[in-house]
Amino acid sequence: MNHSFNILFLSNMMEEKGVWTLVDACQLLKQHSYHFECHFVGKWSDITEDIFHTYLVQKGLEDMVFAHGAKYGSEKDSFFERADVFVFPTYYHNECFPLVILEAMQQGLACISTREGGIPDIIIDDVTGFLIDKKDEKALTDKLIYLIEHPDLCTAMGKAGKERFLKEFTLESFEERLVTILNDCISKKDK
Repeated sequence: MNHSFNILFLSNMMEEKGVWTLVDACQLLKQHSYHFECHFVGKWSDITEDIFHTYLVQKGLEDMVFAHGAKYGSEKDSFFERADVFVFPTYYHNECFPLVILEAMQQGLACISTREGGIPDIIIDDVTGFLIDKKDEKALTDKLIYLIEHPDLCTAMGKAGKERFLKEFTLESFEERLVTILNDCISKKDK
């Protein structure tokens, strides 16, 4: 690989969104001498910019891990375009169906996330990405290493994710399913 592997996190900078899990995984990647960059994009929340920077310095990651604050529109899209993988190690108690994973899949990125909320209905484990246990930086590190060492698989998972997005998660596919459900309800009522 002739470029640094580019990891993207995009969400509010909250502990429960798995920020520290990913930072700790980055420290393990560095200890294993992998070349990578990790970009955090999102609004500061219970993790402030100062707290984040202090933690990076403690972990010796300030030259590999970067926080960019909230980004929107084409600025946000540029982070997706440069990424090799999208990581969202959330354990947020109200996580339902995070649209940011759909955005990553739409951009053709392999996704790594947790079995929280509706995420297992979005990511197909070992096909469009990986599902890991919550707060498990070792498992996250292992999956990242696997994708770094198997760039063709990383690309194939991203392609499979994009195909899944186009088949299952576009507005048109939602409308088709809704019409089918409504028609089924009407036909059952008429019986």
